[in-house]
Amino acid sequence: MTRTTRHLLGIGGSAALTVVIYVVNDMTPPQIRLALLYLVPVLVATWYAGMLWGIAFALVAMALRLIVEVEQQTGMTVALSMVNQLSFAAVAGIAMVTFRHLRRTQEQLSLLATNDPLTNLFNGRAFSARLTQELERNRRYPRPLALLYLDLDDFKVINDSHGHQTGDAVLRLVADAMRSSVRQADIVGRLGGDEFAVLMPETDAPLADAAAKRLAASLRTVFKGTPTVTASIGVVSCVAAESSTDELLRRADQAMYEAKRAGKDRVVQVTI
Repeated sequence: MTRTTRHLLGIGGSAALTVVIYVVNDMTPPQIRLALLYLVPVLVATWYAGMLWGIAFALVAMALRLIVEVEQQTGMTVALSMVNQLSFAAVAGIAMVTFRHLRRTQEQLSLLATNDPLTNLFNGRAFSARLTQELERNRRYPRPLALLYLDLDDFKVINDSHGHQTGDAVLRLVADAMRSSVRQADIVGRLGGDEFAVLMPETDAPLADAAAKRLAASLRTVFKGTPTVTASIGVVSCVAAESSTDELLRRADQAMYEAKRAGKDRVVQVTI
């Protein structure tokens, strides 16, 4: 489910709940206090659509609560009801702030579970999971698939000569260069250290080879000064492969090491 879909469902669900609560509250005798239930759609809207929508539903709830109170309760004036609505607003406000904090915490934990904190690329586990999903789809509907495995050349020298802060900055720049060099549909991950990978669905061998060479050239362009950064890239291309995720990563890793043995800063491609 996309973020936009969740957003719309949250607003629609909150609106429906608000209407239902109003109708039920209006039909029941004043001795039965159901007005507190308006907190439910307010918090649903806050969780799925954001604080502004939560405030909007809280204001609507306050207006509906006021109408029912003045109609049903003898001696209830608009002024007295407004005091009740302000109390509701205070409770709703505290609850909304708490919900938004919980929501942000959940999003941060979700991001940490799938993304590398330094480069914000997929981490190794999340990348392997996406590769497994793509391989399963690839077996059902045979289509070309490519995997690029990239390892920076002599990265240890950069860390030793320029320090780990420079090394981290290099890794972030490499991640940015990879994002810029591939398509939006491609999946980029950092597998660990100075090793990166790109999963390219619907990509045949010539396109994958061209993409890998374009990526290698992009790194040379980004790092023209000091330190000099290049990469050896292994490319595996397949159609309806029976290989497992580990096997495909191993073959791409082998191709990458062949590129290093051949002189580094180059691309080696294999087809399975």
